Amino acid sequence: MTLLDHLKSRQISVAAFAAKIDEATNTIRKIAYGQRQPSLALAVKISAATRGDVAEADLLLPAQQEAA
Repeated sequence: MTLLDHLKSRQISVAAFAAKIDEATNTIRKIAYGQRQPSLALAVKISAATRGDVAEADLLLPAQQEAA
């Protein structure tokens, strides 16, 4: 499941989720919309905060998209 799908299904705003995990809203927004790939530590943090609904692997961007 993508982070954006998780947030929408739970009716949680990006800002509220970012505050919950103590991260910048802009960082979480970019990750949710596939504009940025999180560090491994942040991916683990997101997965834990979503109780595994969003797995670390779900946050990986395709190689060509990551380089753009």
